[in-house]
Amino acid sequence: MSKYSKTVEYFLTDFSRTLFPLETNRILIEHSSEKLAEFIYQQITHKKESQQQFLFQVRADAAKPNFHLRRTFKLDPIAEFFLYDLTYRNRTVFRDVPLNHRKNFGYRFNQGKMISPAQSYRDFRLAVYKGSQRFTYGIKVDIAQYFNSLYHHDLIEWFNGVTKNKDDVDFLDKFLRQINGGRSIDCLPQGIYPTKIIGSQFLRFLDESNRLRASQILRFMDDIYLFDNDYGVLLRDFYQMQRLLGQKSLTVNSAKTQLGRVNELHIELEIDEIKSNLLDQRVRVIFGSGVEEESDQVEERPLTEEEVEYLLGLLNNPHLEEDDAELILALMREHSDDVLGQIPTLLRKFPSLSKNFYFFAQHVQDKTTLLNYIRDFVRETVFVPEFQLFWLSKVVETQLLKVEGVDEVLSLLYEHTSATDISKAKILEIPEQRFGMPNLREEQLRTGASGWLAWSAAVGSRNASKATRNHLLGYFAHGGPINQLVAQCVKKL
Repeated sequence: MSKYSKTVEYFLTDFSRTLFPLETNRILIEHSSEKLAEFIYQQITHKKESQQQFLFQVRADAAKPNFHLRRTFKLDPIAEFFLYDLTYRNRTVFRDVPLNHRKNFGYRFNQGKMISPAQSYRDFRLAVYKGSQRFTYGIKVDIAQYFNSLYHHDLIEWFNGVTKNKDDVDFLDKFLRQINGGRSIDCLPQGIYPTKIIGSQFLRFLDESNRLRASQILRFMDDIYLFDNDYGVLLRDFYQMQRLLGQKSLTVNSAKTQLGRVNELHIELEIDEIKSNLLDQRVRVIFGSGVEEESDQVEERPLTEEEVEYLLGLLNNPHLEEDDAELILALMREHSDDVLGQIPTLLRKFPSLSKNFYFFAQHVQDKTTLLNYIRDFVRETVFVPEFQLFWLSKVVETQLLKVEGVDEVLSLLYEHTSATDISKAKILEIPEQRFGMPNLREEQLRTGASGWLAWSAAVGSRNASKATRNHLLGYFAHGGPINQLVAQCVKKL
């Protein structure tokens, strides 16, 4: 068993839930963890004047509701492996607050395993509901642009205070500085479990503050509820919380702040019974922005006739809201034929649901119609967000490669004017030997470049004949140490 087998298991458990799950990273981390670790800990972290360092990472934009973007990085295999390994080695320092009336839900480990975000979120919702029943007044607070506002030196100061391994403090310091080109702000990637742990645990200063006096404080990441029977106590806490956050250059999102009597707050508790049951079912199969909870093995119940009719009513509403569209994609998978005709509308109106659409598409029986809808959308849409191009490419890779006309769709996705290195990498890493894909990969492998297009092309060549593959990887490997690591891994697959 590899020394890093537990880190690899942790990574693989989280892989499908991440924002941009590239097979390039999965294959390297799963099959070459020892080589990655050797390069990191012998060439990058332990040498003060090493010629090697963590690369400046490529920016990527995930889609958020209402056509907004979530700015993050897509970490290369070395950087991604490092973060999973760092947080796994320090797993015992990530913990809950030992106070009955204060609790942070979400991201940490239990008996060496990452706890389920979906189960933790269910527990959070239940605790919020109970708090709303016990207390007269409440506050709902959300931090504005939380991850993008975190400051490098604040994160290092926090980590230095919780871990006994001071080498790891230095490693994380170097990592955050180098991946962001020395910029101190907006340095923490989003969308992977290790950084969710860091982001959640960093806010423990709120959970532990003796300046906050509310009878109950509940937190899931930066989503915070305070409850009390004294309005004055909560108002004072709201001021104090803003001051505490201000010391870290963080601010509350005024558009999402709610303060007052519990029965006047929009806690999504006072909704009709059918939708309440559907929302509960949704959390069982999907969490957040389309994060699949396959590993939870949570039992799903079939929808009732009444629930199906309810969802179809939402689907056919010309003013369909994004939350309702997400509910439909999550729960109507076994009724995909009823949804199929609305796919063009869903693609056009809700790019933030692209990951949800990927999981939904696995249940669509009419693959030809699905392919045609994707083809027409990509061909006719002037701007397609990077996130949407990426997940549509995954739909094509996993569901549509045997459908006639897929070659045109692959070309449209790769050559779209909105395509980025990350969305193109998703196409290049598909191990397809038809449709001119080998030539497309060869163009990248012969350049000698080191970057996402070359790495993904190398991984995409894994099903080529051994002689052809190794010949091309020989040129590719001269592009630098990361290329050499990738080439070594692909050759032994």
